[in-house]
Amino acid sequence: MATRRRLAALILVLSVVLSGCAADSAAFQTTADENDTNTTTETTVATTTTEVNVTEKYSVPVEGDDLPVDADRTFARVQALVGTNVEPQSVTVREGTARSNTADYYTSRSFFRIMGLDETNYSTKGASGVTYRDGEVRLTTREASDAEVERVLAHEFIHTVQMRSGMTESLNRESAVSRSTDASLVRQALVEGGAVYVTDSYSERFQSPTVHQSDVVAEEYESGPAGNRYLWAPYHFGYRYVAATVDSPNELDTAYENHPETTEQLIHNYGPAEEPALDLELSTDDSGSWFRTDADTKGELVTRIVLRSQLSRARAAAAASGWGNDRLYVYEHSSGRTTGLAWALRWDDADEADEAQAAFRSYAAKHGDDSEASVQVERVTRETLVVFAGDDEFVDNAYAAGSDDEVEVAIDNRTTAGADVAFPAVPAPNDGGGTTTGVYSSP
Repeated sequence: MATRRRLAALILVLSVVLSGCAADSAAFQTTADENDTNTTTETTVATTTTEVNVTEKYSVPVEGDDLPVDADRTFARVQALVGTNVEPQSVTVREGTARSNTADYYTSRSFFRIMGLDETNYSTKGASGVTYRDGEVRLTTREASDAEVERVLAHEFIHTVQMRSGMTESLNRESAVSRSTDASLVRQALVEGGAVYVTDSYSERFQSPTVHQSDVVAEEYESGPAGNRYLWAPYHFGYRYVAATVDSPNELDTAYENHPETTEQLIHNYGPAEEPALDLELSTDDSGSWFRTDADTKGELVTRIVLRSQLSRARAAAAASGWGNDRLYVYEHSSGRTTGLAWALRWDDADEADEAQAAFRSYAAKHGDDSEASVQVERVTRETLVVFAGDDEFVDNAYAAGSDDEVEVAIDNRTTAGADVAFPAVPAPNDGGGTTTGVYSSP
């Protein structure tokens, strides 16, 4: 059974393993049969592979169990595709065994548990790998076909090349500065998306039949429960961004120049100057017996995944696409027995906020049927709403007020937060409601 320690390696992957392929539970895996045709309803972007001449020879140190493919040849092919010339690091091989479980990976994290992202159905079949910060690779074969082992090994060698050539050095520096989930997912997506993109080209150039990792990733993202979707999202959207940004694997380094800074920019193929995050500050005035224990920015991608846990793909994507910024506070009661979330979200304009509020209201109604956590949506201004979630005691006593770019929340004192703040009447979404002054919330 996967451990929470390995889950932590997944969530903090960029601070522990720059490649993003963390050991076992978070490792990249391909499970498709060699003759399978992987299909997905998401539109993917085809890669373009230039002519490749493999001339350099390398000696890759291999330790542990038998490796059924030629590591030297695989590393040389990867370098020829990407156009780099770095020295390989060691590969440690173990055979391993297949696992299938429904481990509650995310239940120890309040946001995942409360918002319904803790459902998983993760299985470890076939080959998987992990690449460490110095470029060392560890590979688990699990009786996979030789072709699958070679693809996963190529994927990990791409991480070795990314790191040892310096092309992801700026991402490494940035990871030490920004700790938000949104920023971390961007960095992981850029690294993993690049590896998936080049691995597809590797398969097209050197394997027959061709199996695209991007198709495997898309299928895993589309078909899995919310917890699985969170795991595969960086691979899926990272690949789509890299494939739309570069024309061939030897341009991979350009994907890390002028790269997105938010998952909104990543999803929509924007540069850092396009659709920058709007100003948003969240503060707490009087929280009574509740103490803030964490703060974060989740981003458009997590917003989409949360909504999609209860809504259709199309509606979740449409509602999340108006994301302008967000700020999350996690609270714990002084008794230590109850937890709550205050998630402020600012949207691009009032129409986007209307759409998002209606979606979160539907999410809240359906979420209540599947979870003990309560969810309440409060519209603060024309562009801003706050989602309160958690124990009834928290949600029933939480309150928000403020302006588009400054939101204040209070718990246990529903008059403090808005005492000195005035804002205009907010038009209700087109759901049969009327117009209300101040705050209105979902049932």
